[in-house]
Amino acid sequence: MKKLTYIILIVASLLLVSSCNRLDVLGMVVNRSDTEERVADWLDWNAQNGMPVIEDVPDEYCFYSCSDSHYLERDSILPQGGNDRLYQYITVMRNDPNAIFAIHAGDMVNESGEAGFRMTNEALRYNETTQVTNKPCFLVIGNHDVYFDCAQYFKQYFHTSTYAVTVKTRGGDQDLFLFLDSGNGTHGRRQLDWLEEQLSHRTSYRYCFVISHNWLFRTTYNYTTTPAANLPEDEQYAFMDLMSNNAVDMVIMGHFHYRDSKTFGGVKYVMTDNLNESKETASYLVVRCADKITYEYRELNYE
Repeated sequence: MKKLTYIILIVASLLLVSSCNRLDVLGMVVNRSDTEERVADWLDWNAQNGMPVIEDVPDEYCFYSCSDSHYLERDSILPQGGNDRLYQYITVMRNDPNAIFAIHAGDMVNESGEAGFRMTNEALRYNETTQVTNKPCFLVIGNHDVYFDCAQYFKQYFHTSTYAVTVKTRGGDQDLFLFLDSGNGTHGRRQLDWLEEQLSHRTSYRYCFVISHNWLFRTTYNYTTTPAANLPEDEQYAFMDLMSNNAVDMVIMGHFHYRDSKTFGGVKYVMTDNLNESKETASYLVVRCADKITYEYRELNYE
């Protein structure tokens, strides 16, 4: 009887806290968005629309990466306002003559509904008054972006989260960027098959980057992260073997809201911290591709 009472109290607590959209407790437990179904949608969209190829790129270039902007509907009515960190991030990139694109490694929102995706889309919209060029931002879906059936809104605004971007330099090199959906704490069988097929052409490329939301390593600062967002250990090992066996140069992730980097099996794993208002000194990543790959974190300067 005590056990039943305890279970009832837990369920009641979950229902209570999840009634506030700003907490994702129930959304993590009851997630009606399926990885395999989403990946099928992403790949179908790719087949109909193609995947990006960026040509005529200098032999030395850079790209930017951020994650975890976590929009709340209350944050901003006009996301291109002066205090909007995602807008500031994309503006800095578009005004950098050496940068060719930006990345958002997931968790655009922090609550249910369409508003956070709309605000993300608005923040990334080209502003000819403040931005020199209209360079793209490539995104992947994060765990918060699938809670409360929100994947439909990601699809509405950003179309796909499983895709490849090819960069072709003026000197004849090609670099490969592979973007993945790990919103449910798994990459799923179909997506891993797609990833393996893409990597079968690895020798055709100078550098290879993989972008996914969920950080793979467990350290003292992230022990409380919910199981719904963590890859199963067997999949994690298989994924890291795939990275090493195919000489992937760098895997870029977010999720834990801290800067971190690890080298495992010859692959550099790099995590960005969060770009939302909870970080007093938010930062992003700048990766330079030249004779070798280098990277640095930069703090976002904001008013």
